[in-house]
Amino acid sequence: MSDKLFCFYKNIPLWLRPKKGHWNKNFIFALVATLATFAPDIIMNLMTNSHIILEPLFVFYVFGFMFLLSFCQNILIYSFIFLWVLMQTIQLNFMAFFGHPITAGEIMNIIYEHRDVFDTAYLQQTWFVIPTIVLFYGMMTFIFYIGSKESVKIRWMFLIVLYLAAHKPYRAFTETKGIWYFQPGPTRSSFKNSINTFSYFFFQYLWKDNQSSEVFWKPYQIQKTFSDTQNVLVIFGESLYSEHMPMYGYKRNTFPLLQKRLEENKNIAVATAIAPGISTATSTALFFNSIREPGNIKEIKNLTGNLFKIAKENGFETYYISNQESRLIMNIGEKYIDHIANNDSEPLFFSQYRDEGLAKILDSIDFREGKKFIVLHMRSPHLPYEKHYYGKEDKFQKFVPDTPDVNRLTYTTNSYDNALLYTDFVINKMIDNFETKNNNQKYTIFLTADHGQLFDFNGMWGHNNLVIEQGKVPAIIISSKKIPLPKYISSYQFSKMILQSLGANLINPNEKEASYFLHGNNIYYPYDFKKYQILKNGEIKDYPVKNTKDISSKTGR
Repeated sequence: MSDKLFCFYKNIPLWLRPKKGHWNKNFIFALVATLATFAPDIIMNLMTNSHIILEPLFVFYVFGFMFLLSFCQNILIYSFIFLWVLMQTIQLNFMAFFGHPITAGEIMNIIYEHRDVFDTAYLQQTWFVIPTIVLFYGMMTFIFYIGSKESVKIRWMFLIVLYLAAHKPYRAFTETKGIWYFQPGPTRSSFKNSINTFSYFFFQYLWKDNQSSEVFWKPYQIQKTFSDTQNVLVIFGESLYSEHMPMYGYKRNTFPLLQKRLEENKNIAVATAIAPGISTATSTALFFNSIREPGNIKEIKNLTGNLFKIAKENGFETYYISNQESRLIMNIGEKYIDHIANNDSEPLFFSQYRDEGLAKILDSIDFREGKKFIVLHMRSPHLPYEKHYYGKEDKFQKFVPDTPDVNRLTYTTNSYDNALLYTDFVINKMIDNFETKNNNQKYTIFLTADHGQLFDFNGMWGHNNLVIEQGKVPAIIISSKKIPLPKYISSYQFSKMILQSLGANLINPNEKEASYFLHGNNIYYPYDFKKYQILKNGEIKDYPVKNTKDISSKTGR
């Protein structure tokens, strides 16, 4: 048998034969390289107010890639190490100073303002970054150098490594995924963020349209006001279309538990809100920063009306608990959030408990000391709707059939309404937990959502459609005292009401008329938006779609 194997080996072309060596050297390099990749994140958490959480699956991917890379020729390995050191030097220095991961536009700002990069004012805040990179990446390079001669080499392995490394750049260049796919997440590894951001920067941002959507608007101001509210809970729903809720006239009782509360509690107010945007990423950034105007990127960066910032300044302990991705935390004031948990940081927990995990975490919070500002960001009833009540059909599969073997409208309507029954169950748990924890303290609960859903509305389905109908979401307030609401309200106005409960009034000099905006996608680049007005008779008047390019950058009009 050994003779046959030897003959087979001799017939293999020379370039395909692996170079003899010791596999343990490859393993040691992969282990040290993985440590060098993630150790700076641990240092960043210790030295700053970062919330980076190691994702076990990504750690496994990195180890696997490093192991495959160790079989390649030295020149390729040194090239990758140089690239990683360059990316991480920029990324970690930026994070250390600004408190959040760098974006493609901010990389361009560094190029424009390169003279300021090594200013002592920056270095005083980021002094630990370079020693960290030198220590760990230097250790990685040294281990490779002393073990490379004895490690196994496979000449064709570079093809697999380059194929894997080209995955994100290819998606960026071909636009098979939008900017949302490459958006960094503050709780994610800095290395993972660097791969996403630099891929988008070099293979999309530089080549295509890199214009900013920023429009000049007059700056917001905050005026402190009195609020005796001790605890504030914001339930930020996902894909909640108010027209499918019984309190707004829907024929099916998709929210029996919440509807019962409305009938029994006099301190509940209900309105129809128009969401800030047509996607989760858009609405999250706009809502939690209390943004009204299209292209008002400056106020997102300034955080003037940011809910977490105001809460923190006014003595609240802040929480953002989300069954969504880490990317959504970007630009919502993450440095003012004391406690963060999300689908990326707790994947096993949320895969097991789904949105009920939000209620579980809420129940674990100690309310005995201090004021609390808590945001619970749901995932249900996002598509696919039936996924949210999978395994619990006996309890929530009330409307049937809800399988794709019937016509689309019947299937989507029934499965969505069933998912709403589950959503109602979870929201009821959240409210119960919160009210029990308050123990006679003054509190306010705000319930709204990022956007609605469409069911063959003029041929449109789901979301990401720039029509007012898709913006219709609930605006519900449950409080220890009555807080009135009009019939219709913009999410911008609803966000301002949350600010008031936190002890602040938002003064916006641009708000000269009772007009508001439904924003399109990718709000950091030129995007479409729709202006609308809420008339005194309760009707909504909307205007033709415009783009931020149509607004004068000097006047904001």
